[in-house]
Amino acid sequence: MKEYVTETFWETAMRTKMGEYLTMMEMGFFLKAIDFSTTKVFCDVGAGAGKFTLRAIEKGAKVIALDIDLHGLGRLKSKNDEVDVIRADARALPLKDNSFDAAVSMEVVDYIPELEKVLAECKRILKGGRPFVFSFGNLSSLKSKARQLSGKSYMHSYGEVIEDLLETGFAADKKMGFNWLPFNRTSENRLIPFLAKAERIFGLRRLAKWSPWVLIKAVRAD
Repeated sequence: MKEYVTETFWETAMRTKMGEYLTMMEMGFFLKAIDFSTTKVFCDVGAGAGKFTLRAIEKGAKVIALDIDLHGLGRLKSKNDEVDVIRADARALPLKDNSFDAAVSMEVVDYIPELEKVLAECKRILKGGRPFVFSFGNLSSLKSKARQLSGKSYMHSYGEVIEDLLETGFAADKKMGFNWLPFNRTSENRLIPFLAKAERIFGLRRLAKWSPWVLIKAVRAD
């Protein structure tokens, strides 16, 4: 794979104040949701430049990283040339059934209308009883309604996601809401640390059903 020098948008955004907050929320949930003492083979669906892939490798897992974007995969290879990367669509994973101990897909289903296909594929590649961790923007949240005024929108509602999980054979084990902050992901607003703290203190993260963004740990129910 040719060398990619230029950072992806996501790498640059991750260093902003808002990006740091989002990364803290996603990574914290991810590390609590997956037991790496029993996770030997791990799949990152929509890996991008490898934020979660690299952490899983640090934890001792063998990782297969997939993304439809060659730029992100090229950036990942530039950071760790030994990681296995595959260009693939999350709706059709070129992987064997029952072959992974855990999978993650952060901020991926927001760009795919066929949510049920992604869930079905992730269930297929996982071993029985193993976790799938993912995030999505909640269409039924107030923040989504505000975005619609500017011509933007999230793609999936909380209710739709829970229903599709059940229909594809997953059980939602843990849920957490976040990103109640009124800023975009590249914001450097000085209020971000204070509002993030308020989000935690007032228990907004427990209100996953109404939260702007949601993190879910789903388990393949066999």
